[in-house]
Amino acid sequence: MGSTFAIGVGFGYGVSAADSDIARGMCLQDAARLISERYKGGVPALAEAMGVSANTLQHKLNPNNKSHKLTLDDALAMQQVSGLPFVLHAMAGAMAHSCMPEVPDQSGGDPVEAFMRFQQGMGEFTAAVADALIDGNETSRNAFRRIEARAGDLMALVGYMVAVVAQRVPEVRDAA
Repeated sequence: MGSTFAIGVGFGYGVSAADSDIARGMCLQDAARLISERYKGGVPALAEAMGVSANTLQHKLNPNNKSHKLTLDDALAMQQVSGLPFVLHAMAGAMAHSCMPEVPDQSGGDPVEAFMRFQQGMGEFTAAVADALIDGNETSRNAFRRIEARAGDLMALVGYMVAVVAQRVPEVRDAA
């Protein structure tokens, strides 16, 4: 007998999720504030995890405060502690770039394993695109984010495939 389970709204890449990723073009200050809002326990808990004063962090996140400014080190610490790379994505967007998390290389240098994982990634990307286009209607933001995520994974997998094949190329020896 099989078992089933339900996934609540807000998980995965459904048509409508409870929370969305940061909006394209979000300013750095808004991206930093969003991290503090999403972090469980808010600014006090985030500040404690960062090892800084909650009062000072609150002042640095206040766009109306002219005497306290969020530094790059603060922004990095917020993102590392929270696991939310919103400032990174806002910076990349301002520079017409994009960021994506790396997919760990799980092939262990085995060329067949690397090729299999690449093909699996290609299938997941293809399925994401097909799902977004199949009905001919508008594509939801969540479906687009799913495509972006699978594309990022696929790019990393291509890199791993190239690296594992490069290991098999013999070194050129000088004829001297």
